[in-house]
Amino acid sequence: MKTSKIRIIGGALKGNHISFPSSSKLRPTSNKLREILFNWLNFEIEGLKCADCFSGSGALGIEAISRGAKSVTFIEKTPKFAASIEENLERLNISERCKIEIKNAFEWLKSASLEELDLIFFDPPFFDERIQGLLASLESLKIKKGTLIYFEKSTFDKIDIPDSLKLLKSKSVGDAEGLLLEK
Repeated sequence: MKTSKIRIIGGALKGNHISFPSSSKLRPTSNKLREILFNWLNFEIEGLKCADCFSGSGALGIEAISRGAKSVTFIEKTPKFAASIEENLERLNISERCKIEIKNAFEWLKSASLEELDLIFFDPPFFDERIQGLLASLESLKIKKGTLIYFEKSTFDKIDIPDSLKLLKSKSVGDAEGLLLEK
């Protein structure tokens, strides 16, 4: 199987690579956008409990662990991508701080204990008609006040941010836009 690599850009694991299966269905967050996101978070990531929804390569969650997050739950529905995340976690010796759920993120959100989380990453497939519904559903889910939410979308996807979420920062890099929101 052909693989691709991206590097971890900061923290204790800086310079290490994450390997993942090459696939047109996988679009990892670019190094530039990840760098912007983690600069926004600065030192706030230390000790946080995180979820990486639509994990794909696992880059966002692994970067969070590298920068001091207490734990990350990876939610990825494709078994070969989930297996790749698990291999990377073991190779980097961080698997004890991580959990992998092989589930559809839309379904996982309905049953997960979200009130325990401090930071949730959402990097859903671009041009998915469910994206707007995903943001709207966050309004009714049990997410504690102050939870940070990173949402990545195509610059071509138009979305409405629910009133219960506050937009803290946004930045476009190429055809991707990252939004940092707070519940």
